[in-house]
Amino acid sequence: MVSRSVPHEYFFLNGSRSDGPVIGHIDGRPIPARVIDTRGSRYRFVGVARRDRRGRLDVAALRKNEWLVVPDLIYAAVA
Repeated sequence: MVSRSVPHEYFFLNGSRSDGPVIGHIDGRPIPARVIDTRGSRYRFVGVARRDRRGRLDVAALRKNEWLVVPDLIYAAVA
C-alpha cells in the first residue's frame, strides 16, 4: 500500500555516496553494493522499491532501517 499521509521524500538518503563494487545497473545507472550517508553511516543494497499504477513509491513496504536512494533503490542500515 502506498502511503498518502507521508511524503516519499522523507525516506530518501540524501547526499549518499557509493561504497564498494557495482553489483548491477538499472536504467543505465550503476547499483553500488553499499552507500555511505553524510554522517558516515553505512547501508547495503537490499532491493528495488515498488511503485503503484500511478507511479507512486510504496514506502509502506520499507522495513525498519531501510531507506531509498535514487533511482528507487532500497538500502538497509548496516549494524
